[in-house]
Amino acid sequence: MRSNEMSFAQRALRLLPRGILIPFATLFVVAGCGGRVSAPAKMVPLTLKSEATGAATVHALRAASLAVSGSDSSHVDVTFTRALLVVRDVRFHSSLGDSEGEGHETEADEDTLGDVAHEVDSVDGEEDGIAFRGPFVINLLSHHADVLDTKLVPPGLYNKVQGHLQALHVGDAAATTDLNFLIGSTVLLEGTISGEGGGSFTFQARIDDEFVIHAALTIVSDTPATAFLVFDLDRMLVDREGRFLDPRDPNNDQAIKSAIGHAIKIGVDKNDDGEVDQDGEVEGGNAPPLAHF
Repeated sequence: MRSNEMSFAQRALRLLPRGILIPFATLFVVAGCGGRVSAPAKMVPLTLKSEATGAATVHALRAASLAVSGSDSSHVDVTFTRALLVVRDVRFHSSLGDSEGEGHETEADEDTLGDVAHEVDSVDGEEDGIAFRGPFVINLLSHHADVLDTKLVPPGLYNKVQGHLQALHVGDAAATTDLNFLIGSTVLLEGTISGEGGGSFTFQARIDDEFVIHAALTIVSDTPATAFLVFDLDRMLVDREGRFLDPRDPNNDQAIKSAIGHAIKIGVDKNDDGEVDQDGEVEGGNAPPLAHF
């Protein structure tokens, strides 16, 4: 192009009435002979909700240390009256085009929870995932799905969800006046244990652990998506064999913390009814809608 000739953009600007501004984002860059810069992929709203499953009363295998009473000598009923859990952050990781993992559910290492000794106060940066930052105080007895946050995310396959269970801190937005009692703690479980040798209990503890869930979640272009953090009350106070972990026994502290972490699942809402789906497949993948450790 000769220097005394005006570019296409310059001629177009000369034709506009004075005083009219063009937003920068609407201008196209012309490079070489007709080249153009392609627009980025359209972002999709992803809403993260929390929901608890299971009944407030858990029917668990009786621990050997608990007195036997009543007609059923093999089980004990535990009724929760209050259940709160602090989730510091949740991050969705993309497969980055790895098609081999699509639709495949794998279990995380058995020691992912319960053995992490270090603390992570927040997730820094978003270069390797979509981060929902809390902390979020989850009421496990709310009996309905609660919206935690909504973010715009690129469409595609997300095959790992990572998060942290950590204590509520002074200065956290969630540390409101009515939750002051939870500061310094990650979990509060209150309730009653049935039968002779039972009674009321309070389990309040600090947990500083990471949870990792492997599942296939496909975000489709132009389609808002909803994902759920699902907490299974039936698994909160039992070991892997379903035996009751008495929260009044300090020797069970570590096992209960591990059980709480392994009670976290990921779910989706394909039919837009506001609830996590219990059957069918995750849209775009072959993993079940509830994928857990």
